[in-house]
Order: sequence, then C-alpha cells, then structure tokens
Amino acid sequence: MRKIFAVFVTILCLTISTDKAAFCAHSWVWNVLVIPPSGGWDSEPGKSINSALSWCEREISESSSGVGGHDVRFIRAQVSGDVGAYRALGLNYGRETIAVMSFAGLSELDRVLVSRMAGRDVPLLLAGGESVLFDNVGGPIVNVFALDMFRDYRAAAFSEYARTLYDRQKRIALAASRFTVNQEREAKICYDLLDKAGFMPMPYWSDASVRDSYAMMSEEIESFVGEQAGVVISFMGSMGAREIWRNFMRIRSNWRLWNCAEPDSTYLSCRGMIFADQNILLESKGGFIETKRLLWRTRAIQVQDSAWAGKAIALYEWLKRAVELMPQPVDAMPRQQLLKNLARVQAIPFGNQVLSINPETHRPTERSVFIVEVRDREYSFVDMVRTKGLIYRNVN
Repeated sequence: MRKIFAVFVTILCLTISTDKAAFCAHSWVWNVLVIPPSGGWDSEPGKSINSALSWCEREISESSSGVGGHDVRFIRAQVSGDVGAYRALGLNYGRETIAVMSFAGLSELDRVLVSRMAGRDVPLLLAGGESVLFDNVGGPIVNVFALDMFRDYRAAAFSEYARTLYDRQKRIALAASRFTVNQEREAKICYDLLDKAGFMPMPYWSDASVRDSYAMMSEEIESFVGEQAGVVISFMGSMGAREIWRNFMRIRSNWRLWNCAEPDSTYLSCRGMIFADQNILLESKGGFIETKRLLWRTRAIQVQDSAWAGKAIALYEWLKRAVELMPQPVDAMPRQQLLKNLARVQAIPFGNQVLSINPETHRPTERSVFIVEVRDREYSFVDMVRTKGLIYRNVN
C-alpha cells in the first residue's frame, strides 16, 4: 500500500505547481545529507560507506512502513577533504532534509561542520568526533551528536585497565604538562579515577620551556619506581612521551609506559609502548565481519572496509530509532522532538557492541576500548576494557 500511495503522490505532484510539488516530495521522502570521508567517495572507506547507505536505502524502500512512514534518500555531498572546501560547503538544505551525517574522520573538518551547524534544528551526526569538543559547562550543543566518546575516555580506560590488572600497591606515575589544557585536564581526571580505585598515583609535571625537562622527569620517575616494575601514564604528547621512552630505554628501566595519545604511525618505533583506543582494531575485532556478511547475504553488496560500513549503518539506526520514538506514522518532521529523541536512543547495533546514548553528552554511554602494544612495528592486541564516557568538565 505504501508503494501504491507513493505512485499516487508522484502523479499528483506532476499535475500541480513547482512549489506544491516540492511540498509533496517533502511529505513523502526525507533527505539526509552525507559528508564523505576525507579521502572522498572513491576512497576505500568512501566506497564502503556508500555501499552501506545504498543497502539502508533499499531496506527502507522495501519495508512496509519505511522510517516513520517515509522513504529516506541519502544525498552524497561532493566535497574535497580540506578545510576551505568544508567552509564553502552548501548547507542551505530544504525542509525535507532531516539530518546531516559526517564521515569526515579528521577532527579539523568536523570542527568546521560543528561551528557552521551549531544551534540549528537539523541534527549533525558525526561518525567519529573523539577530538571534537561540543560540550561546555551548560551541556552539549543541542543538535550535535557523535558515535565516538570524547578523547578523555583514554584516562578512564587506563584507570579501569589498571584496576583489573594490578593490586593497589602498584606504583603508578602520571606524567603531564601544566601548560597544555587537554593534557593537564586529562591527567587530573586519571589521577582522580585511580585514587578512587584505591591506588596512590604520583603526578609529575613538566615545563617544556626548561632544558632537559623530560630527562629530569624520567630520572625522578625512575627514583620513584625504583627496582619495582612501575607504570608511567603519559599525557605529554608525542615529543614528551618519546623522550621519556628513550630515557627509560637508555637506562633499561623496569617501566611500562602507557601513552594517553591517539596511536598513529609515528609511535611504531617505540617498542613496548601501550595505548588505549576505541577505533584502532574495529575492522579485525569489532564484530563487523557479520555486518559484511549481512550486506552480501541480503543484497549481494560487497564492502572492503566493514568498520566504516558498520559506522554508516549505526548512524542510520540511530536516526531511525529516534524517529520511531515518535507516534507513527510521522507527518511533518517535528525537529525539536527529533533532537530530544536522538539524545536518548538505546540499543544501537554496532558490530559486537550495543550502544546507548547519554543525553548529557550526546555520545555513547560506554564503548569497548582496545588496549594495544607496539610490537615489531605494529599495534598488537593486548586486552579490551568496557569504558564509560565521561561528562565533560574543566579541572582546575
């Protein structure tokens, strides 16, 4: 019946004015503007996202009720992966556009989108967003949401990992700079979490303006750890963590260095360094092989990057479930109600995880975080901890 009615509406629209036809399209088809990954639609992530969204469109089209009684069309934006192009991107969409999804991946690109869309009544859903701050003392921006927990989740992940791995007598040092806002804030958060878990962490603060500051810090930490096998959790950024690592390697210290930075290729020479990350092993250990099989089994759609395909489906499910919280079918989209619903959606399938959204953060309440170690110039799986996302707070 939904398809028959759709044909009737289409014929009716062809017989009336352009403005009225636009209203008919609005009343039957909802658009979602989709921002591609930084490599564009022709990249491997871009092709996988595009295929997953095509699968979603076909599922919606062939269902009996669609999404709130409507079809959904994903409008693929054509934009290059640079900040200037994102600033010039046309976002003057019509009333039939119910959401914008971004797979940009790079924080500087998503920040441009957030700054341009903040406060509008159209939601912006970020497939990543761990380094994009859209919270303040009054809570998150009303129309911005992210699939990633904010970057300070690493402090929570390491404190949870220490709690499950060590007894409370374990010597744990925190290395950070007082003159870098995020590093100082996250170090203090980690200190509080470890302290509440029963540890007695020792903070060490560096001053990058002092010559040999890192070497001096390394010697101080070594004297604190002594002959015991201690753990140093670093909030020093790339240079600081590397310098501490080099000094410990030089003196053959009984140390373990856990780095609260995003793991990337620049650390692959730092043998034994430990990282915590929510995305690094999603392709191999995130459970998205089943997503890949589902797309092939039901629609004969192939994807190469199953994690990106899984993120696309997760954002679609997030939006769909927010619409389903309204009385069905939905006539004209009540935009403010959609924003409120997006902030409280539960049970979003995400590979082998199920995500629920925290209305205080507009992010998942918790996610699985991978603990990895640098071995043979690659990141190797060590463990996985379920980590709660933190409410953003400034720590003085």
